[in-house]
Amino acid sequence: MANVDDEMAKLRSDLDQVRGDMQSLMQAVKDSGVRQTRETLERAQRTGESLTEGVGEIPRRAEKQIGDHPLTSVLSSFGLGFLIGMLLDRRHH
Repeated sequence: MANVDDEMAKLRSDLDQVRGDMQSLMQAVKDSGVRQTRETLERAQRTGESLTEGVGEIPRRAEKQIGDHPLTSVLSSFGLGFLIGMLLDRRHH
């Protein structure tokens, strides 16, 4: 009978050890997921800030381009407007 009791005690001890290992593993997985999520959010934020800076630069570049080449800009705008007008006019016929 003592042999069975010893085996049961050993089994309980082993189960407690497995339970503790599983809890440690689950905590490690959780911590890793939180860290990866935080890193992904930080990368997304940096990318968003970079895009915002790039978008803010577009009007300045356009203004400089128009200022450097005013005649070309006017003719390009006229030509593009003419083409769009022709395409829209074709839809009504």
